[in-house]
Order: sequence, then C-alpha cells, then structure tokens
Amino acid sequence: MITEETSKTRRKSKDSVFVNLFEDTNNVLRLYKELHPEDTQVTVDDIQIQTIKSVLVNTLYNDLGFLVKDKLVMLVEAQSAWNPNMPLRMLFYLAETYRRYLADTVQSEHSAAKVKIPKPELYVVYSGEQKCSETVSFSDSFFDGNSPVDLKIRVLNEVDMTLHGQYIGFCKVFDEQRKIYQDSIMCARETIRICMEKGYLVSYLHEHEKEVVDMMSELFDEEYLRAAYNRASWKDATEKGKAEGRAEGKTEGKAEERQSIAEKMKAKGYSEQEIAELLGD
Repeated sequence: MITEETSKTRRKSKDSVFVNLFEDTNNVLRLYKELHPEDTQVTVDDIQIQTIKSVLVNTLYNDLGFLVKDKLVMLVEAQSAWNPNMPLRMLFYLAETYRRYLADTVQSEHSAAKVKIPKPELYVVYSGEQKCSETVSFSDSFFDGNSPVDLKIRVLNEVDMTLHGQYIGFCKVFDEQRKIYQDSIMCARETIRICMEKGYLVSYLHEHEKEVVDMMSELFDEEYLRAAYNRASWKDATEKGKAEGRAEGKTEGKAEERQSIAEKMKAKGYSEQEIAELLGD
C-alpha cells in the first residue's frame, strides 16, 4: 500500500523541471508578462497560484495554474509525446480549478446570484517533434467541430528567449543528449552545459544545478527501465510466435529479466504498487 509519505516522495522525485522552475513566483510573473506584454502594471503581488497539487499518485493535478486579476492562466506540460487527450484533460483541470475557486471565494453554483469567475486562458507547453496547430480545440479533437461544448488551448512550442521558449529549448537538448548517453548523470550534466552555452535558463540552472541533475536522472532512469521492460515483453512475444514449443523457457527468461528490472526500480525507491503500475501488471 502506498502511504501518504511515500506518495509525497514519489511525486517530488517525479516533479519536472517545469514545475520546479515555476515554483518561483518571479518566473510566473515573467511568463505572464511574455504572454501579455500589454499588461505593464502587473506585479508579483498580483499573482495567485492556483496549481492543482496532489500527494496521491494517479489523482488529478496540473503543472501550473495562476490568477492575475480577472484572468485564470493554466499550463500543462507535454514533453516528447503529444497526448491527443490533452483537451479532455484540460477540461477536467479547468472544472476542478473553478470548483476550488468557488470554495475559496465562498461562492456556490447553487446560489440564486450569478457567481463571478475569472476568464480562462489555456496553454500546453510542447517540446516534441510532432507538428501541432497553434490552437487545439476540444470540439474539433473529439467531435469534428460539432459540439455545443468547446474550449481552446494555445500550443506553445517555439524555441526562443522567452522563459517558456528557453524551457522548450532545454527539453530538446535533453532529448538529444539522452540518445547519446547511457549514463543518466552524464546526460544531465551535458544537457546543462549545452543549455548554458545556448543561454537557456542560465540563472535557474546555476542556482538549481544539483536539483536539476537529480530530477533529470530520475526521469532518465525511469524511462530506461520502462523501455527495457517493453523490449523484454516484445522479444518474448516474438519468440513465442516463432516457436510455441519453447514458450515455457522463454516465459522463464522474461520473468527473470522482469524481476531484474523490478529490483532496480525498488532500489531507486519505487514501491511495489508503483513498480506493478509502471511495468503494466
């Protein structure tokens, strides 16, 4: 069973650089100003963080949400792989954020008076290679544009010197380096070195280098172990299709490889339930 303390530990280790970067409200302010250069009067005191955080694995949470005056800005990170369900996920995040907002402001959707809610702005920060339109629509994604319910999400995917653009550049460098290095520490350190040369997140990486190395190593190792297990499963299925007569021996081989991967994950602090979930049991 996963205890609350274990869940907090796992969630902390899984926090992305994106989440860590925007724990600093000054970075949130900079992000907002880059999205809204016309709003020259906003200060850090106008920022109210509304991120949905959870200590429980597999419960609803998003990467960044904040209020600025009458605007509710929500961002979700999508790294190397685009998730076609992102508009639905964003709908869930928005509904939950509004639910919490009403509770925080002592309002109720059941009251006779119309509630006051901030206007939403929805963004996905995407650093993968798949081509995406600038705006993603819930109605278009699921109902070919024929739905009375819709929300629109702006996709941020350009590498530039805005804060989110630098972060996207950082992610692309990391993706390139993990194709080169098998060692997670080397991959992380080389990513940081290249990003500093390119001017990506320089002050943040200087200040948080050890944390970033730890987070990137955790991500690298988790993806490596998952890929290793998937390769073992594919190999077993292929061999079984070629020679049913050797199925028992191959199954034993797969079990041994799976056990080896599970032991490595356990040594890194994963609980038995988390190992089972990651390995698809």
